[in-house]
Amino acid sequence: MYQQTLNHPANLHGQPLTAGVYQAMYQLFEQICLFWGNLDNPEQYQSRLFAFMDNRIRLHPEYKDIYTSAQHTLDELINALGQQAAYQLLFTDQAANQAPPTTPLAMVRQKVSNEFIAFQVSQGGFKAFSGAINYPSFIAGAWVPGQPAPYRTAEEKTK
Repeated sequence: MYQQTLNHPANLHGQPLTAGVYQAMYQLFEQICLFWGNLDNPEQYQSRLFAFMDNRIRLHPEYKDIYTSAQHTLDELINALGQQAAYQLLFTDQAANQAPPTTPLAMVRQKVSNEFIAFQVSQGGFKAFSGAINYPSFIAGAWVPGQPAPYRTAEEKTK
């Protein structure tokens, strides 16, 4: 009864995000990949991204509103500036990265975009971006049979 639970009590009767919100957040994730050049094939990370988002909402119910608001903000930004300029502004605007977030753009940058970048780094994005092997912070992801190891193997170390 007094132990910490995985799901926040506010989520007991929560509704899932709409397909439109998931799609908008995945589009943001793809644009991060393009802008930073850190993951070559973002499609393989789509289900992981959605699980990341769902877990974030389970632990912090306010993220449902943050993701929904981010969709609306991105839609407005894209309609006003065009897709490329909208994402360029989101990723580079200095004011949008000033804490605490006081504008919708800053909220998208700090609570969504920056966290998606950190998620990409945890999935191997840093290695793809810099070519680092055995970087002493985030690991590159899980070992999946049939795929290359996300870390330097013993065979590679002896080369």
